[in-house]
Parts: sequence; C-alpha cells; structure tokens
Amino acid sequence: MGDLIEIEGTEESIGSLASSIVSKASEQIAKKSDERIYTGGAITEDGVYRNVPIEAYHHDRDLFDGPAVSKSSLKHVLPVHGGSPKQFWGRWNWNENHIEPGDPTDALIFGKAAHCLLLGDEVFDRNFIVRPAKAPGDPQKRDWHGSNNYCKKWLVEQKEAGRLVLTQDQIKVVEKMSEDASEYPLIRDGILNGRVERTLAARDPETGIWLKVRPDAMPNADGVFADLKTIGSFDEDFMSRQLFDAGYYLQAAMTRMVCRLLKIPFETFVLVYVLKDEITDTAHVEINDQSTVLPGGTELPSELDAGEEMIRWGLRTIRKCLDEKRWPGREPFQSGERKITMLPFQKNKILDFLTGVEGQVPPPSDKSQRAA
Repeated sequence: MGDLIEIEGTEESIGSLASSIVSKASEQIAKKSDERIYTGGAITEDGVYRNVPIEAYHHDRDLFDGPAVSKSSLKHVLPVHGGSPKQFWGRWNWNENHIEPGDPTDALIFGKAAHCLLLGDEVFDRNFIVRPAKAPGDPQKRDWHGSNNYCKKWLVEQKEAGRLVLTQDQIKVVEKMSEDASEYPLIRDGILNGRVERTLAARDPETGIWLKVRPDAMPNADGVFADLKTIGSFDEDFMSRQLFDAGYYLQAAMTRMVCRLLKIPFETFVLVYVLKDEITDTAHVEINDQSTVLPGGTELPSELDAGEEMIRWGLRTIRKCLDEKRWPGREPFQSGERKITMLPFQKNKILDFLTGVEGQVPPPSDKSQRAA
C-alpha cells in the first residue's frame, strides 16, 4: 500500500491570483501535510500517494482494493457526454474484458510533452523521441516516409520501448510553448510548483467506489489546484465549450470532492492554458464556483456544483449496475416511446424548398396535376 511520510510545506505563493488565498497560504505555510509513498500492491486507505506509476494509475485494475473511477472514466457513463452504463462498462478497467485504449492522438502527445517540459513529471528523453529526418538504418539514406520499411520498423521499436514520437516541427512548437509558459507571471510565481503528479484517493462513503484524481500540481498549503492544458484557440466561446466537452468541470469537481474527504484545503481550480500555435501564448482561468441567477429568478448551479451533481449521479448509477450486474445502453426517445422528429430548422428548410423561398420552382401540387 504505502508508508506514511511527512512533507514540509515550505514554498509556493501564487502571486496575485487572489489576495485572500495568499493570506491563507501565509498562515498555513509552516504546517505539515501527510503523504504516503506508494510501494506496490493495492491501495486500501484514503490518502495522498507519491510514486504511483502513471500507467498503473490509468490502467491497473488492482491498484485499489475495490472499483475506482477517475474523471476520464466516469465521463463515459454520463448521457450528456454521449455515454451510458454500457459504454462505461466496456471501457472501465474494473471490467476484465474491457477494450484497450487506442494509440495516443497527436493532441495527447502534445499535451504530455508540454507537461514533461514544464512540470518535470517525466524524464523527457526516456518518454519521448524526435522522429529523424532520414529513414533510420536505410543504406540509401532516403528521407523519412511512412511507407518505408525502415521507418515502420523504427516506429514499432519506439512503441515497444514506450516512447512517444514527435516530429521536428512538433518539438519546435512544444519547446516554444514551454519557453512562453515559463515567462508567464503566474507560473513564475509558482502556481505549478507544488507537489507534482500526486495521486489523491478516497473511497466514496455512499457507494464504496474509489475516487481518484491526479492534479498536475498539488499545493502545499494555499488550496489552489492548477492543471496545465494545451489548447488550439483562446476564443472565449471555444474555451467555454471545451470546459464541457473535455470534462474539465468534472475534473475540478472530483478534485474538490476528494479534497473534502481527505480534509485537504481546496480554494479554487485554475486551468493554465498554453496555446498550440506558431505564435505561442499562455493564459489562465479559474473554473467558476458561483451560481448564476437568470432573468426570472431561475438559479443555475456553478460549474463545480454541477460537476459534483453529475459525479454523484454517475456513482449511483455505477453502484446500481454493479449490484444488479446489468449495464444498459442508451435509450433514445425513451426506448421508442416518443416518436422521432426532425429538428425545427430542418423542417423549415424543407418548407422553404417546397414554397420556392430558396429560389427553386415548387413542384406541382396534387390539385394542379388533376387540373392538367
């Protein structure tokens, strides 16, 4: 499981993010925080764990002494994210017959490389390699080409060695992103300088299911959790959509839930974005924790509160399915009880065509055909 150690909380102010948080940090900075060193076997006790291998965190069914979920896995059970119990069970590592994840996407490789350079959570040369310009081992020294057998062999060798491949252009962008981020004031002030890649785990009292989170930087005292993200645009609408689509609100909410169970301070969750572009840029946003009142008095929960409600729904659904040993799929249109209809704009498009609004000559009606 793990041996208990004590870690001095001695550093990391967040600069000017919020003066109230800074004052709390200064009050708590001398306090100690308990942490366990993971030495193998199943985790049986709530806590903060150091040295849990990233592969074990994501894929090891036996890392905990019972079923466990992260934000990424739980998202598959939520219908609003296109999920269902059946989708969840087919991917969940508690299912011994779950499907294996596919090869990492370019976006994931980019993100991991940025994490590695900025956070120092992995040894870069051990986990990444830059694709050579020439086919490796090719006696004719031909340029790299995916159909070249020497290139294919080299790619297989890197996969077997557990290394992710970056192109020359990609590594240049990643290095520029890292350089730009390192000059960002909040990062210089230490928002990413907490304990890196710790595993926080707590068993949900209601369902008995383990909750696990792995924040990029766990603060030693101030309760400001930060997570580094790469992004393709700083357009605010795009960022808001991604907050939902990528499930970042669930990530923040689950972190708050686990902190509450572990009695760890939680003040806010900050997304530190690095722009994936030839002209790199860095920005940060806090995930909203305040409810919104709409005209008319309807109150919408904050993103963090909504995330917790979604997680609670998901945990109860998973517990029910485990107990009943049944994992139903999606049931669109109330399992066929409601008739399927087109969307209003689609019906309008048909109507516009039939009435000639779109410049088309309308077809003859039954009445005009009979008259002819």
